[in-house]
Amino acid sequence: MEREVPKVSVLMIAYNKEQYIGEAIAGVVHQRCDFPIELIVMDDCSTDRTADIVKGWQARYPEIVNYHRNERNLGLQGNYLAGFKHCQGEYLAICDADDYWFYKKKLAKMVGYMDEHPECAISFHRVVNFYEATGEKSFSNGGMKTLSGIEELSRSNYITNLSVLYRRNLVDIMNLPDWIKDDRSPDYALHMLYAAKGNIRFFARPMGVYRKAAGSAWSTNERYGQLKMSLSVRLRLLEEFMGNGTVETGLRDSIKRILEAMLQCGINEDRRLEIEKAAKLASIRREELRATSQAVKGRGLVSKVRGVVSKLVPLPKPQWRHIVFKT
Repeated sequence: MEREVPKVSVLMIAYNKEQYIGEAIAGVVHQRCDFPIELIVMDDCSTDRTADIVKGWQARYPEIVNYHRNERNLGLQGNYLAGFKHCQGEYLAICDADDYWFYKKKLAKMVGYMDEHPECAISFHRVVNFYEATGEKSFSNGGMKTLSGIEELSRSNYITNLSVLYRRNLVDIMNLPDWIKDDRSPDYALHMLYAAKGNIRFFARPMGVYRKAAGSAWSTNERYGQLKMSLSVRLRLLEEFMGNGTVETGLRDSIKRILEAMLQCGINEDRRLEIEKAAKLASIRREELRATSQAVKGRGLVSKVRGVVSKLVPLPKPQWRHIVFKT
């Protein structure tokens, strides 16, 4: 069957996600829209049943699901970059294999807006954060304004990857800056590169679930390592946007906050040198950093109660009949 040229390409990276990926695929293939879409599933040499499950969905939805398995394990970053070359759509969406969309009109709603507003480079929406280890849930982006731009984004990465929709051809994703290949995840860098081409539209309706799984990189790495990853991409972006005064200012403010948080993680000689080097690269004086500014506070009573109550609220799910594919 010859596929139609898709309006939207959805990139889904996967490695050993057999327990999640069916739900992730269901949220994509059951989108209600009057334009063709494609789902690019990039399997990074999974050793579990991920491949079998994806192939089952591909057999059922051959006009949508496009499965690719890397010849060798490329890692998170390499798998994203390998996936970009398969994307053909006018728009590009991301949904990793352990997240999912539950609102069937998500793509129709977002594409409809962006079709009518060519000045819009990115759109995104609110998500439900699900903390799998505790069962707690929360909403993202409280108080977010409807329209924003690169100046706001330079100060804080407020776009959850599974919620994003890019106007794909505004950035040549096949010829991204070399430094992106060195960072752990390309999401914030891509957000910034696209935001340089237009404005950002926020939809307040939650349309997906971001699973913060026990055992994922961001939930098990110690805080200092997480902060180092955030710092690295911002230093690269600072170099990329050198000369853009407002963006430089926003990135430096963000870097300063990260360095201050790093100071809270316990400092040895190696860490001291890392922090001083980063501060120098960002033209931040060591004495400007306030070691107490990011002290970790205990959760307040209201927050604790909210967390307990959230466990009782069921997660929204894609509307699909559970299917078991035999292998």
